[in-house]
Amino acid sequence: MDLDAIASNYRWLRGRVAPRPVYAVVKADAYGHGGPAVARRLAAEGADRFAVAHAEEGIALRRAGVSGEVLVLSHAEPSDVARLRAYGLTPAIYDLDQLRGFAAGVRGNRDPISVHVELDTGMGRAGLRPEAVGSALDVLRSAAGLRVAGVFATLSSAGDPRSPATAGQVALLAEGAGRFRAAGIGPGLVHVANSAAILGHPEAWIDAVRPGLALYGVPPAHGEAPELRPAMSVVTRVGSVRRVPAGTPLGYGGRFVAARETTVAILPIGYSDGFRRAFSGKASVLLRGRRAPVVGAVSMDVTLVDATGIEVARGERATCLGTQRGETVSAWELARAADTIPYEILCGFGPRVERIYVGAGAEGD
Repeated sequence: MDLDAIASNYRWLRGRVAPRPVYAVVKADAYGHGGPAVARRLAAEGADRFAVAHAEEGIALRRAGVSGEVLVLSHAEPSDVARLRAYGLTPAIYDLDQLRGFAAGVRGNRDPISVHVELDTGMGRAGLRPEAVGSALDVLRSAAGLRVAGVFATLSSAGDPRSPATAGQVALLAEGAGRFRAAGIGPGLVHVANSAAILGHPEAWIDAVRPGLALYGVPPAHGEAPELRPAMSVVTRVGSVRRVPAGTPLGYGGRFVAARETTVAILPIGYSDGFRRAFSGKASVLLRGRRAPVVGAVSMDVTLVDATGIEVARGERATCLGTQRGETVSAWELARAADTIPYEILCGFGPRVERIYVGAGAEGD
């Protein structure tokens, strides 16, 4: 994990939207990069706003010494009020009954708790629908224990420049924030821009932005933003090398049969580590800077690759994601191989894969 790359990406994104504040999205363990380590490095760059999915992720940041605002985007329950307050976390309100529960839970508290209110402007997921906003405003007007610090939404199609949805969703968010003002409730920071909107939709920047994938150097649409530097490399070592004759079946089910005499490199990585079974026959790894195709079915703990002509030896480095000798396997390439998105690729490398941090601030991680 290259912390300097993440810091560089943050500086570039921050400069692009300046002077607007930036919520660094470090949910899902910073997209697999390690939430506490990433947040500490970003804090050293001046970041003072972070976004997580649930209270446990926010608590992990606090225990790692991260200060500043921590916005809990995805899941917050009224029963968590004491923990949210104790750790200084800012919950998102996304449901009318949830809001009523929070209002009851903070009734009588001397100091109000800050919240951000999510509006559903077309994502169709979480957030208050337009017909619920009036009732929510009634609750907020009488809830002295709650202070609105932000109003936000989630864009559904910002990565598609041809989609008209983004402009409509931005307009609906502005309209919703206007309803707050008309009711005498300041909306605080109004924010909707994700990584794709930061790169392609300046009208969505409004008061603040929330970059996620771009922080980690991966553009949300293939080919965008050459200024971004990928931060994650996934590397293993060759466990064994063998030559097999033509006609040899390889892996579970014998789904691959060698058409010629083949050099097979055996790698101690599999789908339990995040190197997905869907990569079988569709992805490559890098050996000595050359592509070695995955052959046979990726197993739970083992992957086989065709190393014919590479002259690789046991113990040599195999790059599953990243750059080796000028050749690159990108998160987008792996995503296309698995018919998914790069978010899932990055988040999929699990805790069994050791995280090694490089760059400034890496000494303690």
